[in-house]
Parts: sequence; structure tokens; C-alpha cells
Amino acid sequence: MVGTLHVHDLLLLRTESAVISTQGDPACPYLNPNQRPWVVVRRSRISDGLIPVGMRGSQRHERCAGFTKLNEVLETRRPDQLRLLLAEDSRRGLQAFRSLSYLESHLAGLDISWGPGGSVGYELASGIPAVRADSDLDFILFAPRKLEITEAQDLWRMISSAPGKVDALVETPFCGFSLEEFVTTSPRKILLRTSNGRILGSNLWSLSNGEDS
Repeated sequence: MVGTLHVHDLLLLRTESAVISTQGDPACPYLNPNQRPWVVVRRSRISDGLIPVGMRGSQRHERCAGFTKLNEVLETRRPDQLRLLLAEDSRRGLQAFRSLSYLESHLAGLDISWGPGGSVGYELASGIPAVRADSDLDFILFAPRKLEITEAQDLWRMISSAPGKVDALVETPFCGFSLEEFVTTSPRKILLRTSNGRILGSNLWSLSNGEDS
């Protein structure tokens, strides 16, 4: 059963034709008909029952944005359900997976949910190789409560000590933002990713989504 969907969730669809444009046409030429069609929920508003999703092909530049309907979704995988044990043994030596292994051991007692996004999350959910030797680890921290700056600084010191580069994104109920930018820029305004686009703001846990003066 499919529950409430959130940005970064990975979805398995019935067929590749389940991804459409706003005009109802097929949205992405890169989906492989011989592979199960996994897509990721994009940060955008759901309207007219259409879920905004992103797709990837076999090449790095092959990316598309489209929409799908809830009744086309067979399975969902949240980032916090994705761990290294889902990776093939032969893939675990890649730098991004080594970074994930490091963080799994060092963040074991963390009281907020987290998980991989990007190519690592896609590969762990789908089983389709997507991580390259030079891939960074996209790391998602779900923070429904406010992170104090000292807490965020401690988290960033731990995360940035991973063997490879980690892009850590914090998701609040209202926006997403870079953990590194938060700990190095706060209390000044930082770049916030919202369903209305990217803006500068400082109300990271507020309905105003940073649109304060």
C-alpha cells in the first residue's frame, strides 16, 4: 500500500509510460523499457492528482522531469529505508558507498531520520547500477524539529569526515537547505529549496519559508 509521498521518495511505477508531461504525452525518452521504472518524487506541488517526479537514464546527462498518478505507483522506498546492505557486494568499494558505510556506523544513535538520495539512493532502491567512481553521496537529514546551530555543527563535522564528498541536505516540513551552508552562514539568510522554487531566507522551520524581511 502506498502512503503519503514526500520529496526524495523513490517510486516503482507499473510501466515507463506512467510518466507523462503536463500535456499527457510521454515525458522522458531515457527510461529503459527493459528495466523496472523507478522515479523520484520532485520538490513541487501536487495538483490535479499528478505527482511530480524525476527520471534518470543510463548516462549522467539523461535526466527528465514529469508527472505520474498515484494509482501507477506499485512500491515506495524512503531514503531512511535505504542502507548499504541493499548494495551488491561488488559495488560497496565505490567511494560513495564507503561514505555511506562510514555514516551508518557513526550516526547509529542519531535521533532524527536520515538516508541516501541521488544516485546512491536510486541504486539501493532499484538495484540498477547508477553510482560511479567519482559520485558524491547525497545525504538527506529529515528534521521536523529545529536543529540548534551547535547540534548542526557537530553533525556536519561528523558527516564531512566521511571518506568521500558528502552533500548533506536538511529537510524541514517547509523547505530543504544545505547543512554545510547552514553551519557556516547562520544566522544570515541561506538558500532554501521550497515547493515554489529557490529563495533566500532564514525561517527554516516556519510556514513563511524564509520569505521574512
